Amino acid sequence: MFAAAQGWSVVDEAFDDVGFSGATLDRPGLQKLLAFVRQVGADRILIHRLDRLSRNVRDCVGLLDEFRRLKLDLVIVTAPELGHAAQDHFLLNIMASFAEFEREMIAGRIAEARAALKTQARRIAGAVPFGYDADARTKQLVPGRNHSMDVRRSRCRKAAR
Repeated sequence: MFAAAQGWSVVDEAFDDVGFSGATLDRPGLQKLLAFVRQVGADRILIHRLDRLSRNVRDCVGLLDEFRRLKLDLVIVTAPELGHAAQDHFLLNIMASFAEFEREMIAGRIAEARAALKTQARRIAGAVPFGYDADARTKQLVPGRNHSMDVRRSRCRKAAR
């Protein structure tokens, strides 16, 4: 919608990286985008926020440098006023630093939460194994109502071996 409001034509390609972290450049959507602009070319790349491009300062600076070499304008929907001036490059570097800082803060909080769950002997969420359910309140594994007899029988067979 942003591109259409500006009167820009949009390619029919999708370059989404659903489920991949911006902490790395090894993402299929980003690699597809880079291959596209290197081979086909483009005038500009439109992203919603800079941290959608990368959450690593070094990687972000490398991408911005490559975009400059390719004469690609980077348009950030949440900061469309940024251009090619020295102060704009400075602001992009600050924004990249904040994106990396935010990623590190989130990773730290997750690690702290997991450590707290381990000290309380509580389950760290993940896939619920066959024969079990996750308690709605505590998220701990409890024998499943539908398959509890199957699980008990399989345990008995293993113990008998």
